[in-house]
Amino acid sequence: MKIEILMPGKIQDKPYQKLVDLYLERCSKRLPVEIINCKTEDELVKRINGREFIIALDEHAKCPDTNGFVKWLDTKLKSGCNRLTICLGAAEGHDPRVKASANEFISLSPLTLNHQLALLVLAEQLYRAISIMFGEPYHKA
Repeated sequence: MKIEILMPGKIQDKPYQKLVDLYLERCSKRLPVEIINCKTEDELVKRINGREFIIALDEHAKCPDTNGFVKWLDTKLKSGCNRLTICLGAAEGHDPRVKASANEFISLSPLTLNHQLALLVLAEQLYRAISIMFGEPYHKA
């Protein structure tokens, strides 16, 4: 399986970019993750057309704890799906067309996060989930 993350714009702050790159590189040994920066909402909508499974991040959706996120990701990995497409929203939230296309909504936090921080949290949680699933020592709980 491959995960692609569609997000509006690019990461502007270098410290965010360094940390996102670090976590996604760690993920890549077990699960390839690609970030696709979209210049406009229309571009994001075009990219999700025909995608196999679309997840929209939304602070109002269910917000799993770490174990719940691990179970959720494990279920997706075992589902036979070839690609998960995760959409981060713009400052105004998701375009209605993205919401209509989403198969599932998930929250990283009940707090509203800017897209750079949301991407960082998502990258870290993907790495944490993978490390738990493969018995690696990153997660300490």
